Amino acid sequence: MGATLTAAGGRFVDRATSAFRRRLAVLVATAGLPREEPEPLGERAGLAAAATALWTDHVGPFLDTEGVMALFDGVSKQAISQRVHGRRLLALQTGSGRLVYPLWQFQSGAPMPGLAEVLEAAGYDPRRPSTGWTVASWLATDDPDLGGSPRGLLAAGHLEPVLAAARDVRFELGTDERTEDGAAV
Repeated sequence: MGATLTAAGGRFVDRATSAFRRRLAVLVATAGLPREEPEPLGERAGLAAAATALWTDHVGPFLDTEGVMALFDGVSKQAISQRVHGRRLLALQTGSGRLVYPLWQFQSGAPMPGLAEVLEAAGYDPRRPSTGWTVASWLATDDPDLGGSPRGLLAAGHLEPVLAAARDVRFELGTDERTEDGAAV
């Protein structure tokens, strides 16, 4: 691989490797040796760790359900679930099945104005967890045609260009399933 690390990058890799080594040693001591070779296992572990960190950096930070309950002055989990299923709040399902909520979608203790319309236009479907991550990534990514990220424009009150862009990218994001003849499913 041969990449050159900065001093800070080297320290980060050393600390992460040390933590991985400790955790793996406990697992091998208690469960025995895995059947596969160690190199592919280490490669996958590194990729998984990096992917999680990159997603968090790009789309996060996140609140958990209890954090959203507190932000909304103690509303129930059911009320939050209703907002998610009504596409008024963006929830992302983690690999463990836990729901997290990007913090940037909130302004003054409530979902930012226009969020529900944009989630609908972009094809967010809480019954299909991958659409949440896809839409969140699109919202967080700078768009040269918009002059910034859709979430940044939405936070600044520029709903119409974000809505137009959401409608345009819905099929490209894969959130809008279509048949071969182009009809919506």
